[in-house]
Amino acid sequence: MKHFIYKTIHKNGKYYIGRHSTANINDDYIGSGKWVSQIKNKENLSREILEYAESFQRLIELEDTYLDEHFGKPNCMNLSNKSTGWAVGEANPMKREEVKNKFKGKNHWTSKNPDLLNKVKGENHWMSRNPERKEDFIKNNPNLDGRNAKLAYQRGTHNTLTKNPSTMNAKNGTHHWQNGNSPNYQGKLNKKLVEEGKHNFLGPELNKQRVEQGTHNFVGSASNIKMLAEGKHPSQRKLTCTHCNKTTSAGMYARWHGDNCKDK
Repeated sequence: MKHFIYKTIHKNGKYYIGRHSTANINDDYIGSGKWVSQIKNKENLSREILEYAESFQRLIELEDTYLDEHFGKPNCMNLSNKSTGWAVGEANPMKREEVKNKFKGKNHWTSKNPDLLNKVKGENHWMSRNPERKEDFIKNNPNLDGRNAKLAYQRGTHNTLTKNPSTMNAKNGTHHWQNGNSPNYQGKLNKKLVEEGKHNFLGPELNKQRVEQGTHNFVGSASNIKMLAEGKHPSQRKLTCTHCNKTTSAGMYARWHGDNCKDK
């Protein structure tokens, strides 16, 4: 892990001082501060590495030193002269299991104090109570146009690439569809659908029949509205987890509850 102080510079001369810890110094990180996030055309920004640090603690000290020197100058866009932000990598306390266990599952504040949760959700959520602030937040959201996600994919750090259970299990050879367990292993599902006359490759006559019956996936919103009104839409199916006692959709249940529940 490399630690360094950087300076993000705009073509107009304004700049931002920050710190960064990374295994790849060429990751093009330019900061996540308010000023940087509000600049839509990131091509106007460039990063200069000012100084490296041998440890995260030394990095914090260096950042304070640089901020004391630059904060308050006309072109400096930092909003504080103190080091802010979370530690990363092994320096982050949440990487340690004993620390994580203090804040997750039954120890999470939403489980320990459900009354407090009700005070900050629904009509009590700040977005509901302050529409103007909500509109400003959405307008200035750094990922409004997907640029953060695009950058993460380019760097190979997006969580769908690094933390996706299916991807990780497939690489490890432990995915539940591997080793001949896939529903369509050697085409067995296709063969079954053909024998039953349900395969979508069987031609237009079958498709017309399914459209008339409202069972074709291309029927669209009218069919969905009908199923929702009758309470038969797949999204309306709810299941309750026996471990955490939460009720959720069937899809969310399969992903986060049952055998996968963190309270198991």
